[in-house]
Amino acid sequence: MQLLATAPLCGLQPFAAAQQPREPSRRSQAALPLTAGSRCRRRALQVQAIQSGKGSPRQQADDGSRGTAAGSGAGLPPPPAAAPPLVSEDANGAPGSSGSGSSGSGDGGSDGWPAWLSKSDVETVAIAVAVSYGIRLLIAEPRFIPSLSMYPTFDVGDRLVAEKLTYRFTRPPATGDVVIFRPAKGVGREGSFLDDNVFIKRIVAVEGDRVEVRAGRLVVNGQPRNEPYIFEAPKYELPELVVPPGHVFVMGDNRNNSYDSHIWGPLPVENIIGRACWKYWPINKWGGLEDWTDVSALALTADASGAAALPAAPPLKG
Repeated sequence: MQLLATAPLCGLQPFAAAQQPREPSRRSQAALPLTAGSRCRRRALQVQAIQSGKGSPRQQADDGSRGTAAGSGAGLPPPPAAAPPLVSEDANGAPGSSGSGSSGSGDGGSDGWPAWLSKSDVETVAIAVAVSYGIRLLIAEPRFIPSLSMYPTFDVGDRLVAEKLTYRFTRPPATGDVVIFRPAKGVGREGSFLDDNVFIKRIVAVEGDRVEVRAGRLVVNGQPRNEPYIFEAPKYELPELVVPPGHVFVMGDNRNNSYDSHIWGPLPVENIIGRACWKYWPINKWGGLEDWTDVSALALTADASGAAALPAAPPLKG
């Protein structure tokens, strides 16, 4: 019996544990040094806990501490769940998707604006187009020369700027001005949205002037004109006519290759769009147009008319 009492046998440990009235606390166990008997008893308890599915005593202690911590916060509200997706309703009350995608293709914004198109860019382009058309309508516009009717002043492909402020605020159209205009109804082809059928000619007479072409010269109010800007002298005759009120008489600088007033008559002033004032293309022609509005400078002198000068008298001999 003495041998059984002193031998640290693990097989007898359950019996010894049963004889004890109560198990000492964990704190006291941790304070006591581990003996062979205590190690056997702890191992036996671990085996029993594993067989019962509760884990080791240390795991049970950890689970108990976590349970205590969780229980201490029983009064706190549970963490919020994930927010459900927002659901909007259409005009009929049916639920529809919301967010950046549109119902269907998914490429539109919440306000119906396409995701691939920037609203600020569209606004910028719209403002730029509005300003451009405002300038073109009220101030000035660029034009392209498609024919040789104004050669040598303008060649095919030349580009110019026609301003619209002079005739609106300063003065009416005057002789010598180069103007762009829409021809009278029935003259030329009908204009369209892409082709507005605009002509460019030079004013040679205004309302009340008497105009005719004879002997290869333009005659206005009985006075032959000296026109240094024309390509060649006209090879046709035009009987005298009076320019009616509210009209001007226009002709091309290439007189023999121009569809102008000598064919279809005077032009209504209201058809004039603007006054050509600047050439900007090609670069070597960059600059303003020469001013020929001084009628007195266009008057033909005797020398310019080609009249032969009288020979000088010989000196007297004494």
